[in-house]
Amino acid sequence: MLSKLSIFASLASIAVSSSYKIATPVSASGSSATLSPAGSPIAVSSVAGTVLTNASSSVYSGLGTWYGGTCGESGCWQKGACAFVDYVLPATIDGSTCVAEEIWNNGYHCGACVEIMYNGKKKIAMVTNKTGGNATHLDMTPDMFSQIADKSLGGINIKWDFVPCPISAPLEIRMHSGASKWWFAATVENATLRTAKMEVSADSGNTWKATTRNVNNFFELSSTGGGTSTTTAWIRVTSENGSEVVIENVNMAAGTVATATTNYS
Repeated sequence: MLSKLSIFASLASIAVSSSYKIATPVSASGSSATLSPAGSPIAVSSVAGTVLTNASSSVYSGLGTWYGGTCGESGCWQKGACAFVDYVLPATIDGSTCVAEEIWNNGYHCGACVEIMYNGKKKIAMVTNKTGGNATHLDMTPDMFSQIADKSLGGINIKWDFVPCPISAPLEIRMHSGASKWWFAATVENATLRTAKMEVSADSGNTWKATTRNVNNFFELSSTGGGTSTTTAWIRVTSENGSEVVIENVNMAAGTVATATTNYS
């Protein structure tokens, strides 16, 4: 029987929308996943207060675990804390992982890619959910974890860093469930870099309104908390390195997926 880690029991107290799933790390062996394969405590770097915002600039040492029982890959995080719905990971990405609540920052890392290193293996994972633990803890899907180690190990020492996602297709904007011209709520998917901000224009790009990222990684209009009052709008997104992508005439209806002409550079 797969057991929840006692060290992450406080995860249940995290306040999030009940419609989203959050990962709970598990140990396949039934023992604490804070132990290394040799049975000695894993040394996890303490970086409390670090937001880990720089892509491809730092290598972190931390705990690697897995979650979700038999959910495999996408079944673990569809409608999860990153608000990804019906999104399909590109074939160039090996799987996905959670990052810790400590660095969640309203989903800033959602859609980012990390390179995970263990025992000479290197794999690329996309951040699709969140979990508890130290800032450098990665909690992977069962399918992702099994590509670098046997799941029976439960917890392993890993190194990882943020890298640009190996995606050649354009990024996408998905209008959140319940979105309309009266309530703007959108998520960025399939981006090569993390999204730093989103702006909306109801007048074909003449003026722009700022949005605020919700804790579950969708952007809402900051000034009004409502919508554009138009059936379509332009959306401008800016990456962590300042590159911009504009998607014109996005339908404001819930469930709309608008594909840009390009991705972040």
